[in-house]
Amino acid sequence: MVTNGMDSSIGKPDVMCPFHSYMECVKDSGYYYLSPEVCKDIIIKSGASGLYTPKAVKKVWRSMNHEAMEQAIPAFHFIDREIIGYYGSELAECLVKAAGVGKGVDIVIGYPKILVFKVN
Repeated sequence: MVTNGMDSSIGKPDVMCPFHSYMECVKDSGYYYLSPEVCKDIIIKSGASGLYTPKAVKKVWRSMNHEAMEQAIPAFHFIDREIIGYYGSELAECLVKAAGVGKGVDIVIGYPKILVFKVN
């Protein structure tokens, strides 16, 4: 990083960051938790309650739309639909497992827009 001579005490940055694009992506990163109630609501709204796990996962995955996921997980608003599509089946599987055992789902979003799901 290179200093640009600005005084940070005035409220302006004193360092110019050459990795601005990286910083833009990092601000969209974070940790999100879907409570067991939210997981169950998603399963019920998709019509997958009472189905065997493989069929429930398939039904949840097919019923997932971008707008519904943005309501449950606001950070998905900043992520390309294509990326969410890649991880949709994994998210559906975690939601079904979590709803079945009464647990929540941890979602970690990191650079470069990698999603990690874990039933907790």
